[in-house]
Amino acid sequence: MDDETKLFRPDGSTENPSQQAASSSAANDIQNSSFRQQGAQLGEFRLLRRLGKGGMAEVWLAEQITLRRNVAVKLLRPELMEDGTYVQRFQTEAKAAAGLNHPNIVQVYTVGCEQGQHYIAQEYVQGQTLKAFLQKRGPLDLSVALILLRQVASALQAASERGIVHRDIKPENIMLTRKGEAKVADFGLAQLQGGERLNLTQEGVTMGTPLYMSPEQVQGQSLDQRSDLYSLGVTFYHALAGKPPFHGDNAVSVAVKHLHEKPMKLSDIRPDLPMAICDLIHKMMAREPENRYQTAQAVVNDVRKLAKAVRTGENLETLTISDEDRPISFPTRRPALVLGLLCLTVFALSAGMGWLLRPGIPAQNPNALDESVPRLNSARDQYLYAMIEVDNEDAFRAVIKWFDDPKDRIWTQRAHEQLAFLYLKDRRRHRDAERELAEIKSLDPTDKRLQAESRIGQAYLHALNGNAELAQRILQSDAVEFDEYLTGSWRELELDVRRLINRTSSPAT
Repeated sequence: MDDETKLFRPDGSTENPSQQAASSSAANDIQNSSFRQQGAQLGEFRLLRRLGKGGMAEVWLAEQITLRRNVAVKLLRPELMEDGTYVQRFQTEAKAAAGLNHPNIVQVYTVGCEQGQHYIAQEYVQGQTLKAFLQKRGPLDLSVALILLRQVASALQAASERGIVHRDIKPENIMLTRKGEAKVADFGLAQLQGGERLNLTQEGVTMGTPLYMSPEQVQGQSLDQRSDLYSLGVTFYHALAGKPPFHGDNAVSVAVKHLHEKPMKLSDIRPDLPMAICDLIHKMMAREPENRYQTAQAVVNDVRKLAKAVRTGENLETLTISDEDRPISFPTRRPALVLGLLCLTVFALSAGMGWLLRPGIPAQNPNALDESVPRLNSARDQYLYAMIEVDNEDAFRAVIKWFDDPKDRIWTQRAHEQLAFLYLKDRRRHRDAERELAEIKSLDPTDKRLQAESRIGQAYLHALNGNAELAQRILQSDAVEFDEYLTGSWRELELDVRRLINRTSSPAT
């Protein structure tokens, strides 16, 4: 949970937990301040450094002395200690999450209290949040979206089987490990269903983040896993579109839009995406719970079905989604793009839209790899690790060097494409960029997508070096191929070429 999390009332008022608990005594603050510094010890946990601060707790990296391992320790904020409701909610988080053992859920180890300081010790995830990843990489391509969506939906299914609703699914609460695994964090708003019904908030008050709230959560109604699926749909709408579906001047205006407005069609924002994934996202975001997927497992099943269909090139026109008779299919406006491009790109990751803004990288010894890059079990895992590392040249070169089997071709091919992006953005590495663009072109001379990517890269180098005429010639001669085969970051690169040409041809002012 972060500072965006507030108590939201349908009458329009918002209330931070810290404001509600302002009556906490100064003596209690002093009592607990000693636990919030480097080297402090709570039971068997020694605090090392603070990782973050949210609406209810601080999170610290700590060492579990008895097991000699790093853990993340969540400390309930001192000003909330005298509020029994928040203490109970904090303990409920531990009780709910400690019973969940799933590879895509942050594992809770124990809950404790030392001299009035309540805490939870949980798995320390080395990596970054999905929010941070999107800020660095930009909107996700189809492949990474399918991988992450399947993992998060699988985690929500595991939680649902134990009667747990997360209530705060958003990019900040999805952690990405260095191996490319997604882990759902922060069950602080979890509500147990069934026999143990917990009513921790006042009537008409709801917890969550308005950007990702389901309509029924905004209205303070009872929730089930379909509410989490709505928030999951909004999260991945954001991840694919580059922005949440609704915006407003304040939390109230955003929340109201979830109740009364329809989001812009994802296919209008990302025409490069197959209609199938757009339909899947919008089905999760249906305003009425009965019109959504009814279980997270149904989402997992459709994501797997979609991924398999794309990978194998089967007829997608007859592919149906869960619990419905209508087909879920790819748009036929670009059949060559569907069958040619996507069969090669599923489960492969691409750079985000903002790649030109990232800093340059130094030259490397072509025959040596950084010893800090671990060798993983598969080309897929090696590539996912490289993507999470962000701009690590050696991590992508490791994919090419260590996995040369024909079955790993899709991963080595994508590694070459990522290296080309890294070199193109750094003026010192343009010779390396030319080499990688030539390599991409030679990987498969019959693959029109690869040929188009190589050509737009060449056009970019010409435009960047002031040769607007050559760049313009490439744009004109390859216009049809660029329109059909360039997607994602390569499409963004084409726009940059046009901007550079316009800048060069515009008269000085």
